[in-house]
Amino acid sequence: MAKKPRGRKSLLEVFRDHDIVLAPGAYDVMSARLIEQSGSPLVYLSGLANEASDLGYPDLGFTNAVEIIRKAGAISRVVDTPVVCDADTGFGGPVNVARTVREFEAAGVSAIHLEDQVFPKRCGVLAGKEVVDAKAFAQVIGIACDSRKGDDFSIIARSDAKGTDGVDGVIDRLRRYVDAGADAVMLGDFYTARDYEKIVLGVNVPVVACAVDKDNYDKQPDYSRDEWRSMGVKMVVYWHLPLFAAMRAVREAVEHLSRHGSLSEPSLAVDGYKDYARAVDLDSWMDLAGDGS
Repeated sequence: MAKKPRGRKSLLEVFRDHDIVLAPGAYDVMSARLIEQSGSPLVYLSGLANEASDLGYPDLGFTNAVEIIRKAGAISRVVDTPVVCDADTGFGGPVNVARTVREFEAAGVSAIHLEDQVFPKRCGVLAGKEVVDAKAFAQVIGIACDSRKGDDFSIIARSDAKGTDGVDGVIDRLRRYVDAGADAVMLGDFYTARDYEKIVLGVNVPVVACAVDKDNYDKQPDYSRDEWRSMGVKMVVYWHLPLFAAMRAVREAVEHLSRHGSLSEPSLAVDGYKDYARAVDLDSWMDLAGDGS
């Protein structure tokens, strides 16, 4: 059974303690537990992965605030590391953004990122993204920062404006968002190493980037940890990794059963009950129930 620490680290404390953070994107509570158990210093809840696992829909803005806050709160209750969550565009106008911040903070989340796309937003991988006016979004970031109750809750300002504004325009936007109070910035598009270096030098807060899946290596290489570190990027979200890995594992397992009618002949590489028990900390719960057998 997870025991909550008296003082969960903030996102900025994690950044101070690590020169770079590679963050797989959880899609549910179990994947979040596995990410924490792997040694990751934080758990990142991916909007795309949550939308697919929770609704079975693509990342086109279907999820509402209540749905993802519920998921983020469930994750926060069982992991001890900070939880960072995708909050899309804030789920509405200024009053909605204020409520979104307060609800995520009350749920035990340590940080959220808000993006400057128009609503309804779309997945960062897709072409044709539209963005709001930079000045208007800076005001959104200001409202988000003013709405939090504690200094340990971080606001990450994300820009998806590469296609409309170019790299220099993105840097200008990020500076505006930092001036409005953002604790860190995030890039919703893919870039070259030189672009990342330029962006990192252009802002004075930690920079969060997005890794790519295998179908998008033409847009950005699969940079290594050392390459990300050399660019100066502080955190990289692997938004796709747990969900896409699970998709393949489930597909292969159910097809194996359908084809062979057995899990052992031929043998299927799959976890067993003991692996499950370790993942959910079954022994601690059994001890609490008075049955340690």
